Amino acid sequence: MRGREDQRGIDRFRLRNWRLRSKLAVVLLVPALTTATLAGLRLNTQLDDVELFGSVQRELAVSHQAAKVENALQVERDWAVQCVAAGRQNACPEHAARTGLTDTELGKYRDSGATATALSAPLQESFTKSLQSLDGLASLRVTLLSTKYPDVAVISAYNQIIAALGTVHRAAVSSLSEPEIVPLVTAAQALYTAQEQLGQQNSILTSTALRKGFAPGAADELRAAQSRLDAAFNEFNDVASSGNQQKFQDVVSGAAVDGRNRLVRLALAQDAERKPVTITDAEVLKIGQDTSNLVREVATELESQADATTTRLADVARGSAWRDAGLVAISLLVAFGLMAMVAQSMLRPLRVLRRSALDVARNQLPDAIRRIRSHRDPERAAEEAIVPVPLNTTEEVGQVARAFDLVQREAVRLAVEQVALRANVNDMFINLSRRSQALVERQISVIDRLEQDEQDPDHLASLFELDHLATQMRRNSENLLVLSGTTVNRRVTRPVAIAEVLGAAVSEVEKYARVQIAPTPELMVQGRVVNDLAHLVAELLDNATAFSKPTTKVTVRTIETRKGEVAIRIHDRGVGMQENDVVEFNAKLAEPPEVDVSVAREMGLYVVGQLAKRHEIRVTLANNDDIEGGVTAQVILPISLLHKGAAPALPLPAAPLAAIESTGTGEGLSGVPKWTPEHPVVVPAPATEDENSGRHRIEQTSADGLFTARIEADEEAAEAGYSYEPPVERPAEPATEIFPAIVDDDQLISHDDLSRWFQTPSAPEPSTKDVPSAEPERAEHDRAAHDEAEHDAELATVNGLPKRQRSAADTVKIEAPTAVPRAVADYADSDWGAADEGWKAAGALGNGGTAQTTENGLPKRVPKARLVPGSLPKPSSPAPQLTTAVAISGRSADRLRQRFATYQKGVQMGRESLFDSAVGGIPVIAERERQ
Repeated sequence: MRGREDQRGIDRFRLRNWRLRSKLAVVLLVPALTTATLAGLRLNTQLDDVELFGSVQRELAVSHQAAKVENALQVERDWAVQCVAAGRQNACPEHAARTGLTDTELGKYRDSGATATALSAPLQESFTKSLQSLDGLASLRVTLLSTKYPDVAVISAYNQIIAALGTVHRAAVSSLSEPEIVPLVTAAQALYTAQEQLGQQNSILTSTALRKGFAPGAADELRAAQSRLDAAFNEFNDVASSGNQQKFQDVVSGAAVDGRNRLVRLALAQDAERKPVTITDAEVLKIGQDTSNLVREVATELESQADATTTRLADVARGSAWRDAGLVAISLLVAFGLMAMVAQSMLRPLRVLRRSALDVARNQLPDAIRRIRSHRDPERAAEEAIVPVPLNTTEEVGQVARAFDLVQREAVRLAVEQVALRANVNDMFINLSRRSQALVERQISVIDRLEQDEQDPDHLASLFELDHLATQMRRNSENLLVLSGTTVNRRVTRPVAIAEVLGAAVSEVEKYARVQIAPTPELMVQGRVVNDLAHLVAELLDNATAFSKPTTKVTVRTIETRKGEVAIRIHDRGVGMQENDVVEFNAKLAEPPEVDVSVAREMGLYVVGQLAKRHEIRVTLANNDDIEGGVTAQVILPISLLHKGAAPALPLPAAPLAAIESTGTGEGLSGVPKWTPEHPVVVPAPATEDENSGRHRIEQTSADGLFTARIEADEEAAEAGYSYEPPVERPAEPATEIFPAIVDDDQLISHDDLSRWFQTPSAPEPSTKDVPSAEPERAEHDRAAHDEAEHDAELATVNGLPKRQRSAADTVKIEAPTAVPRAVADYADSDWGAADEGWKAAGALGNGGTAQTTENGLPKRVPKARLVPGSLPKPSSPAPQLTTAVAISGRSADRLRQRFATYQKGVQMGRESLFDSAVGGIPVIAERERQ
């Protein structure tokens, strides 16, 4: 995988994978880069010249300031020599005044060097050395005034300091290379040298005038200074222009210059003749300083010319740089503009083609396929779906557009064929599902008939399991209908309580015994969504039970949100899901994918998504945050699916579920639960002799022991409207007889009598007697049924009814009587009200004589010999009202007849079982107890 990613990264930078715009840019980039490179070099040179001229200006500024300091020191030197030679009496005030001017110029010199951060290396070195020499100026001033420092030594000390400043001029000249600046700066430097030689001669002549003769070696020093002066003038004439030479001759001339030359010749001549020197110090100072000022004037003019030339050259270089940069920029802009025009003429058709292709692929073609799938005539819809690419050029791009139109037409044709193929597959799914549904419905009907006639608990449990598997098969067939996009034929036209919908969903789950449903709000859903909602919840419950431990429970909670919606939360404690899988599955639930091979592996997920989308139900999955883990599936029912009427109330049991001894043991022979004023009469489910006799469609709906009936296709649940309430365990009384009186099987309650039991009584009838609690439970007669039910700690039968907890009365060993059980009149303690009179008559018939027995010792049964006479009279007091939530609608006579026949058949079977047990069942019961 990493190798493939690296390969894709490499391929992305290959020339063949570049965009057309990039390729055009590369074509123009080569000449553009060449032009830019040459222009850059030119600009760099010009910018270097600008920087160079700026550096020259800074260095010349330092050199000019050094010349000012040098001139100030030359004047200070003359007055210092005069002060020392005169005995430090008369000239010292003038010297002190000159030192102040020198310090001012020295401060400016230091500042100029500090601001010149980019001086050349030679100039920076000379500047540093000159500052070091100037640092000794203060001590020199103190020494010459406070000690007998000779004037010759003073001249030598000042000469050394001024010589250090002269190196700054030479370093500035050596760093220059511009032909227009170098002659000017060199000429100025030669004049500064000449000025220094004039100053040295003035100092020697001043000392000689005060001494009246030359000091030892002073005459030679004067001659050497004159030689250096002549050399400096010659150097000036060599480098200076003719105009500057003429200006020098015009300026440096006159009486001051001639007088200075005369004084020099006179002093040397008198010294040669060994005569005293007759020149005066005042004349020397005046004439010498005037001559030096004339030379300095010409040097300053040369410095100004050098500065002006440097500034002009810098401006020229700067202007040339801007000009060349502008020309290069304009050239590049023109080139790129032409490239953009050509590229636009090529890219515009390509953009149209690309945009049209993407629009066809993302919008037009999917919309066309949807229209083709939903249209009655797919071929006609295909003709209207083809939209040509809006590009009419004849060049290569236009030809590609026409080729794409052909591809689009072929894709639409294939879509038409796919629609036809999908329609055939859907028809095949529908046919298979219809056939399977018909067979499953027939199978369920057969199993229902077998369940009604079956009395063996083991066989009945197996039948319940078969019935449950058949229900799952029917749900699988309905899944095929959902895959094919067809709705289920089973419809409910009336609103149904949410509790009943959840019960129907639980009945379609294989491991329904692990499902616990919390009390649900008294709300109803519209009939059009009942079956689909039950199917949706069943799929979620099946998934929750399949992916969690068999020992854990799956809880279902239903709440009403603040928005008026209903939220159903299915919480399991299973293995959970990865976060990316949760995101993926939620996306599929929100927008179910197309039917393909993967749908077969995740059929439940697809079916849930399709059913939720059909009714705008929101289904989401989320991992549980608690320590047990698992997944929570949340189903949100919008307000539009809810019915505004009230839901039938499910009454809570008066005692806990564990206190109910059995759901099939009647407190009378017929198995009908006894009603009391505290517990209204309710409609019981058809019962058999065992505790497993409850129908498999009665499912647990809450942890509190409430049960709701599964919604049938014939809408029985919507029409029933009764609420089932389990019988309440009554306090036990000592039993004098184990078995009730023997009643003839033919003494059946008439149809009218039975019907009156289910009519709404006018007032409750108080109970007068209690049933003994020592009566053995009929569900315990068959040990095999008990062993079969022990696999579940809470539910004892496959139909989800609560398992009876064995009490102390169940473990009491029943001793067989020594004689045939007598007919006990006190069996009427079961409190059947007005019906007790009939049972007493039947008991009297049983005591009338000894029954004839068969060869095996069993009593012979005489048909219609022991009928219960008469029917139940109308009670004098109002009977208790039935607990109903909605008004009972009218039913057909055939349906009522069929239902009451079912109840009567259960009563008859219970009587037969009771009669067989009373006559010859004592040994059997004892044998079972021993086992």
